[in-house]
Amino acid sequence: MNAALRIDDDAGYRMPARARALEGLRTVAVLGVIGCILLPIVWILLTAFKLPRDVYSLDSALVFRPTLENLVTVFQHPWNLGAKIVNSAIVATMTVAIAVPMATAAAYAFSRCDFRFKKSLFLLVITSQFVPGAVVVLPFFLMFKQSGLLDTRTALVLVNLSIVVPYAVWMIKGFIDAVPVEIEESAMVDGASRPRVIAEIVVPAALPGIVTAAVFAFTLTWNEFLFALILTKQDALTLPIGLIGFRTDRGDLWELLAAGGLLITAPMFLISLAVQRHFIASLTAGAGK
Repeated sequence: MNAALRIDDDAGYRMPARARALEGLRTVAVLGVIGCILLPIVWILLTAFKLPRDVYSLDSALVFRPTLENLVTVFQHPWNLGAKIVNSAIVATMTVAIAVPMATAAAYAFSRCDFRFKKSLFLLVITSQFVPGAVVVLPFFLMFKQSGLLDTRTALVLVNLSIVVPYAVWMIKGFIDAVPVEIEESAMVDGASRPRVIAEIVVPAALPGIVTAAVFAFTLTWNEFLFALILTKQDALTLPIGLIGFRTDRGDLWELLAAGGLLITAPMFLISLAVQRHFIASLTAGAGK
């Protein structure tokens, strides 16, 4: 019996029936999860190129005549998504441009410097992420109203900085911790200043984490809804707020909603492809630590 169960290198290994069944269930489960993830994306992609009559027709679910009319309509009056895309791009870009250097400097200080209440301050930075946005939106609203910043891009940048900087500090600090201190000490012994050490040694070594933090910061800002809804009225409306306008008296304009959703999703997809190698490097570094 033992000889029969022994793996024969020449004949190959035959998987037991129970193991084959478990493997089949695992494959079905994985395919089901992938389907649940891809189904909304495929639906948005298809609906964005459908005429209104095709959106509600089962016969045109997969086979239909594609059109670019929806992508043109969303840029016209009264939707005017072009201005909202510009606002979202400016707010997200400015937020990342300010947040990443600020978070990198703070992360280096928490990683390398010794000062009073260091652990308490870092814990405070982390716990700020657990404060619901609905709790602080009213104080922000009153503060910006009194200072004349309501319905401005500056207000949105300041609010988004309070959201993304703590997260970026936490992520970048982990990568700076992985950089050996001896390398910095050796460079400073050779005459390099601390700013030069940070710029030429620490930042390149922690670049995967910095890029990953920048991408997540851009994504969070680009998709932010609550603060943009409360703090903007007309001039600084962002793209997520613009999608609300597609709910009209005749119902939801699904073809225009899908076109707007495609405009929101496309930049994130392209950015993810562009920095894919940095994501892989950050995951590998995280696994190594």
